[in-house]
Amino acid sequence: MPAPKSRKGSAYISILAATMLIIMLAAVILSITAVSRRLTAHYSDYIGLYDLAVAGNEQALFLLIQSLDANRNDISYRAWQQLKTDEYIAFIPTDGGLKLDTYLRGEFGRIFIEKAMNALRDTMHENFNRHLFMYQLEWGIDTIIDTSTRTIMDSYSAVTTLYACETCFRFHIDTGIRRYTGDDPGTQAIVEATINWRHAGLQEMVLDAYTMFILKSAGTYFPDFSNPPAYGENLILFLDGFTLQMLESLRIQIGIHPRRREAWGC
Repeated sequence: MPAPKSRKGSAYISILAATMLIIMLAAVILSITAVSRRLTAHYSDYIGLYDLAVAGNEQALFLLIQSLDANRNDISYRAWQQLKTDEYIAFIPTDGGLKLDTYLRGEFGRIFIEKAMNALRDTMHENFNRHLFMYQLEWGIDTIIDTSTRTIMDSYSAVTTLYACETCFRFHIDTGIRRYTGDDPGTQAIVEATINWRHAGLQEMVLDAYTMFILKSAGTYFPDFSNPPAYGENLILFLDGFTLQMLESLRIQIGIHPRRREAWGC
C-alpha cells in the first residue's frame, strides 16, 4: 500500500534538514581548519613577541618609578607647602604624630600627583628620546642558540612609546616589537597599557618647633594632646604616598599600528 502524501512530505523535509545540517557542520569544520592552518603558519613569526612587548612596557614603568623615587621628597615638600598656603590646615592626632583630615588628604594627593607628573616630564629626556609630544625608547635583542646540528639566530627590534597626558594625569604606553629573520621583518606585535597612580602607604615629614610656631601663627589647628610635646621637640606628620602602576597590560594587537595619542581620549 502506497504511503500517504503527508508522510512522504515529512520524510523529504527531514532528509533536507539533515543534509543542510551536515553541510553547515562541514563548512564550520573547514573554516576552523583553515584558521588553524593560518595561525600555525604564522605562529613562528610572533612567538614570544607578546611577552617581550609586555617586558618593554614594564621597563619603561621601572624607569619612571626610579625617577619618581629620586625626587619624591622634594615633590612631597613642595606639595605640602602649596597645601598649607592654599588651605586652612587642621591636624588630627594619630599614633606617633599627626595626619590630615579626609578632605585635606584628597587635596594633598591631587597636588602631589600634579607636581609629580610635571617633575617626571622634566626628567623623561634622561631615559627616553623625545619625539614631539611623545617619548620613545628603542631597544633590541639578539639571540644565538647553538645545537648539535646547527646555530639558531634571532633578532628582535622594538620601540616603546610613552605619552604623558597633561589633563588626565596618567601615562599611556605601547611597545611594538617584531622578529627579524636575516633582513626580513616579521609580523609586528603591539601591547598597549596605561600607567596610573595608586596609594602606597604613608611617608613621614618632620614638624620642628619653628615650623609648628609658624603654622600656629597662621591659624593652623593643633589637637590637644594628653602628653603635649615639650618645647623644642618635633612632631611627625604622616602624609599619603603614591606610586605608579601598570593597567591594561594584557591588550595585544598583531600587525596593527598603535593608536598613539590621537585615540587616547585626553
